[in-house]
Amino acid sequence: MLKSKARGRVAGRAAAAGVVSAGVLLGLTALGAQADVKTVSYTCTPSATGATPVNHDFTVSLTANTAATGTQYTATLSIAAVAQSPFPAPVAIESGASIQLQPSVAATVLPATATAGVSTPSPTNSVTANVAAQGTMPPLPVATLTVTPSTGATSVALTAKDFTINMLAPAATGTVTTTPTLLYRCAIASSGTNTTPASATIAVTASSSATPTPSPSATPSATPTPRGTRTVYETVTANTATDKATTRQEQVPHTPAGGAATGGGGDAGPDARLFVLTGTALMLAAAGGGLVLRTRRRPARQ
Repeated sequence: MLKSKARGRVAGRAAAAGVVSAGVLLGLTALGAQADVKTVSYTCTPSATGATPVNHDFTVSLTANTAATGTQYTATLSIAAVAQSPFPAPVAIESGASIQLQPSVAATVLPATATAGVSTPSPTNSVTANVAAQGTMPPLPVATLTVTPSTGATSVALTAKDFTINMLAPAATGTVTTTPTLLYRCAIASSGTNTTPASATIAVTASSSATPTPSPSATPSATPTPRGTRTVYETVTANTATDKATTRQEQVPHTPAGGAATGGGGDAGPDARLFVLTGTALMLAAAGGGLVLRTRRRPARQ
């Protein structure tokens, strides 16, 4: 008995430790899934005709915010060139120009029947000093994305993909600033050690807005509304001459045949007492005859 109790205590402690360990592990995994920072190699092709694509390493940070406004979630994406992998400017960039980033972020939604819309932002950074051709590229702006999952979605996994870098010339040059100039097209490298893109997961929760409850309609009164009654009086005058004629016609002028039931009396045939007396006489005669026969058959005593 003591051994069984000891084994039970040991099993209970082991189970509790397992539950705590699993909770810590799951908590860390969920926390890490909401933000991802890693070095990713991109093959970037300059805009110049016939330019050779070059691989560059970037620090990619993708963070999914858990705070939601209705059914919209936000995520931030920052891309910065690694110092050990120089990222030169393909053309000269003047002070006052703007560097534009156009990222591509893919969304994978669970369950598979749900969908999610992801905005395509184009943030810009202003250049404060002239940059010569083949000089170091200015910092890239941080992009804020809006994610809108459909009804029924439970999670949205975001993955940072390719991106494009443009330049908007300063207004002083007279160039139309609304038309961007392509500087680079960068895609995740197909070979190397840093080819895994940055990703983050949004755990979708139900919308915080409460669904309004329709007000019930007024219950109709079960008691019907009384209506006024109308009494109609009708006077009928009896026709004496007609009633007397009808009464005389309804009387039977002849006594019907049918024996005692119709009042025929003696006219209906023999009275019933005659049949009763005849039956009684027959019974007495039979009884007497039987006694006589019995007396004749009795043997004489010696």
